[in-house]
Amino acid sequence: MKKLFAVIAVVILLLSFPLSVGHAEVSGPKEQHYSVLFNKKAVPSEFEQQIKTLGGEVTYTVPEIGFAEVKVPSKAFSKLKGISGVSAANPSIKWNIPMAHKIEASHVNPDNAALWDKQWDIQRITHNGESYKLGTGSHDVVVGIIDTGIDRNHPDLVKNLMPGSKNFVPVGGYQGAEPYENGDPNAFDDFHGHGSHVAGSIAANGAMLGVAPDVGIRSYRVFGTSSAETSWIIAAMVAAANDGVDVISMSLGGFDVKGQIFYVDPETGKKENLGNDVADFNAYKRAVEYATSKGSLVVVAAGNESLNATNKKTVLDYINLELAEYGLYAVGAGFEVPGIIPGVVTVSATGPKDVLANYSNYGPGFIDVAAVGGDARMYDQYEAEGRLDEYISYGLFEQEFNLSTSQDGGYYWSIGTSMAAPKVSAVAALLIDKHGKMTPKKLEDLLYKTAVDPVKGTDKKNFGNGHLNAYKALR
Repeated sequence: MKKLFAVIAVVILLLSFPLSVGHAEVSGPKEQHYSVLFNKKAVPSEFEQQIKTLGGEVTYTVPEIGFAEVKVPSKAFSKLKGISGVSAANPSIKWNIPMAHKIEASHVNPDNAALWDKQWDIQRITHNGESYKLGTGSHDVVVGIIDTGIDRNHPDLVKNLMPGSKNFVPVGGYQGAEPYENGDPNAFDDFHGHGSHVAGSIAANGAMLGVAPDVGIRSYRVFGTSSAETSWIIAAMVAAANDGVDVISMSLGGFDVKGQIFYVDPETGKKENLGNDVADFNAYKRAVEYATSKGSLVVVAAGNESLNATNKKTVLDYINLELAEYGLYAVGAGFEVPGIIPGVVTVSATGPKDVLANYSNYGPGFIDVAAVGGDARMYDQYEAEGRLDEYISYGLFEQEFNLSTSQDGGYYWSIGTSMAAPKVSAVAALLIDKHGKMTPKKLEDLLYKTAVDPVKGTDKKNFGNGHLNAYKALR
């Protein structure tokens, strides 16, 4: 019997500040990782030798968009920025996966669709399963999932897992701190659970059902159990586009700064300018443009910070709260990435009553569509009152959390815009299966015109074009 778990913490991939630099790495000759973007969409042949001359090494490249990650002594940063052909360089941004607490809730009968009565989120989007009568997808359409990997043997996922999944985590993992990572491109197994949960919302077909239970899925692993570099995520986007996936689903997001980031040494008081995140920001723009040119629609999560992501000051204030612990501060404008990048579909999350989830980011012109991702209002209330054990024991999470597949053949409950974005990816796949291949722009327009319950006025800042509706999309 498979175990059913309840996750009692929000699970979403977040950009975790500080940047990859802490104060121990800012001063002195220590080596530091940097993102480098070139003027041209190529990595110059002489670049590797130039980095060796600086006493460093090139650790990762994405030649299709002219992006690289290097490791050089921090004192060589100014020389790195001055290399001919370099458009921008900044300290590499660190992407983290917060830990989630899983609590066993019950045993699951693995009979087909045995969990349907617990899938209130999928019921909402499919009109209580009526959309399945109109279309469930096919393997002619593939969704590429850039995430923590996938349980390749999960009985609810295996029938829709297409050949060609890949791993982008290099030998040693994040900055050499994960010795169990061997860099095998076929090692796309999920060590965390997030990627498998996302995959289930899209295409599970077994004890639980995804929004598109017969569509093809492919995994592009960019996380293990620790952190990831921007270069891995960018490389996965390029590879998925080259593989011809129809939709790229990215339940991840974070923040970039256009301005300057400073470090103040607590002992000397010396202020050091660390530059900005322009290299990473523009690399994402190029990656989205590349994917779109190859015919892949990019769908991303809006983030879980309860921020108006269009208010640059609000976002910068949030970033500085995160940076302060490390003696860092930013001046300029803050942006949620990749949600703010033109050409992506950015998804906010709603709870059981189509109300914006209390953690979801929002903003006029930022959100494109809303989908059910679960809520935490009741969870937060019980936690504040010291009654979280009661919340768990009475199974109250079933009323506001989303159930999906885990990395160990089982299932767990979770919430977040991470849980909302894949449902939009699934409906986009259903539209392709119904209408045939089309450009990402046409698919995006069709999604907004036919696959949502529209909203008006001030609701647009929370829900964009409206609430996702698979049944309406296929009528």
